Amino acid sequence: MPSGSRFAATTYGKASVVILLGIVTALISNLIGLNLQQSLALTVFLVMIYATLLLWSQRLPFAFLGIFLLFFLGLLDTEYFVEHSHLDVIMFLIAMMTVIGYLEEDKFFEFVSNEIIRRVGISFKIVFMVLFFLSGFLAPLVDEVTAILIMSSIAFSLSDRLGIDPFPLILSSVFAIVIGGTMTPLGNPIGVLIAFESGYTFMDFLRWSAPLSLLSLLVTYVFLSRKYKAYIEEANTKFREKILTKEGLGRIDLPRKILFKDIVILLTTLVMLALHHTLEEVMGLEKNTLFLGIPFLLAAMILIFDPQKGFHAFEHKVEWPTLVFFLLLFSAVGALSKVGLIDLVSKTIASYAYLGLEALIVVFVVTSVPMTAFMDNVVAASVLAQVVHGLEASGINPAPFWWLAVICTDRAGTLTPIGSTANIIAIGILEKRYKKSVSFLEWVKYGFPVALLTISLSTTLIYLQIPLMQPYP
Repeated sequence: MPSGSRFAATTYGKASVVILLGIVTALISNLIGLNLQQSLALTVFLVMIYATLLLWSQRLPFAFLGIFLLFFLGLLDTEYFVEHSHLDVIMFLIAMMTVIGYLEEDKFFEFVSNEIIRRVGISFKIVFMVLFFLSGFLAPLVDEVTAILIMSSIAFSLSDRLGIDPFPLILSSVFAIVIGGTMTPLGNPIGVLIAFESGYTFMDFLRWSAPLSLLSLLVTYVFLSRKYKAYIEEANTKFREKILTKEGLGRIDLPRKILFKDIVILLTTLVMLALHHTLEEVMGLEKNTLFLGIPFLLAAMILIFDPQKGFHAFEHKVEWPTLVFFLLLFSAVGALSKVGLIDLVSKTIASYAYLGLEALIVVFVVTSVPMTAFMDNVVAASVLAQVVHGLEASGINPAPFWWLAVICTDRAGTLTPIGSTANIIAIGILEKRYKKSVSFLEWVKYGFPVALLTISLSTTLIYLQIPLMQPYP
């Protein structure tokens, strides 16, 4: 059979599985007592998720088709579509991707990363550690997509020169990027979404989320360094032979003028976003007004003063298909809200409150983790945001549950290869460059213990800090 026919057969086969899963979902929805509208809304929504998992390249057509069906069946209207599309999150990401993409055009991040590794190249053990924590600290400054693109290029370059398996380097970088991304609301769309939904500021994330991310990074590094002990020792031998004694780590040259300009842009972005809440109070603006507005200003300055490179970044560095896909899935959550499913989930979780706060937290976490592991964590965060609003309406302090939503959707994103956008991108790059496929079980072998350790640690620390949490930021 020709390769094109084989590809088509595989695609049609997976599409058939998606349809079959949709039918099973509809039957189960009916058996558990959902009404017709709820069953239809849940089925269409999950078919969009199934298509994402099995037909990643076709996710956008399925998302468009799913939204059409929700409109056609009367399960979604324009009001709910607009209300739940999270345009604030989408526009924030467009502006930030433009700014970060502009810096990428200059190879600024490659230069910084390469210089750090080149200057600490004492042994592969040190380089492995630096790559891990560099990934973890890069993500909250840019975003997980940009971070994995930068770190994967460094990891591939290093593994090629040493003749070692790139998968452990990529896996460790992905885990660090996903976990480190929630130090600030910038590193992951989850943070942006929760920030806008809850009203928490950049500084709130530094206070509540960053320490949890740092501890989770340390735990993950200790786990990975032990699991990959033999790999690190073997690579360390090759590192000393090929890098230190023969080839050197090389360098990337960046003109001083461009380097200075890029540093100013990055520092201005970070400082202004860090101070956005203070500026809002001084100017009498609503919370997070400038959190959304500041990236617009910076993107505008770039487009005005360097239009050629700026517009190239705007057109080619912004992940347009991914953003549109997220917008459509966010809007599909609106259908779940319209038919009462989100309210039903919220009330079901809140019904465990009589058992005590501890039981409620366990139910919330147990619900959040599988939801995230088997659908993109950004979509899971969108659903959980509505659940937290429901808990708040029931008279429950929402503060701990906002941070639980952040850490559960983030950490559970490491559990499976489809739990996070960074995971999917990393696997795609690995397959394209090395023709190496990563099995579900191969990923879960490392992702499950990392998710278990970091979620348990973060949940415990959130619980211990509940007396310090005010209902409203």
